[in-house]
Amino acid sequence: MQPLAADGLRLVPLTQSHAPALYPLLADPELYRYMDYGPPQSVQALAQVYRQLEARHSPDGAEVWLNWVVMASDDVPVGVVQATVMAGHRSWVAYVFGRRYWGLGYGRMATAAMLAHLSQAYAVTQFLATVERAHARSLHLLHALGFEVAADDLADSYGLSPSEVLLVREASVPAPKES
Repeated sequence: MQPLAADGLRLVPLTQSHAPALYPLLADPELYRYMDYGPPQSVQALAQVYRQLEARHSPDGAEVWLNWVVMASDDVPVGVVQATVMAGHRSWVAYVFGRRYWGLGYGRMATAAMLAHLSQAYAVTQFLATVERAHARSLHLLHALGFEVAADDLADSYGLSPSEVLLVREASVPAPKES
């Protein structure tokens, strides 16, 4: 896992040491309005989650877990982006940004950098994301990044709740770099 850059932002591999800096940003209950879980209960609880994510893979080794802290130019964390890379050149993607950073383009820039990296480094050709239908801001971001609402048969195969929508973005496998 490596750091990434995106238009003045730095994406730094997430570690448990980031929990104290991220906790104030991620403790905002409004961020979880459209999620099926709530804010972290404490810095220690957040650090424990991040400790598990530092493994960078699921316990069975079937998935690669990639998580980055998104840092603004002043080294202030503004959010996180994450990917779960699976077999079949597929990856789930997600993100959470502090409310004070909404509307500044950070989500679009950081997520675009992550998608490009996943295509190049992991040969991901299909990106997946689920969003609550009522979450207009997130839907807008994903559409701006080239995601489209998935066909019903694909969405049905993931067993989503009626309030969720599956978005998908197809990408071609990048050509091998010449040496």
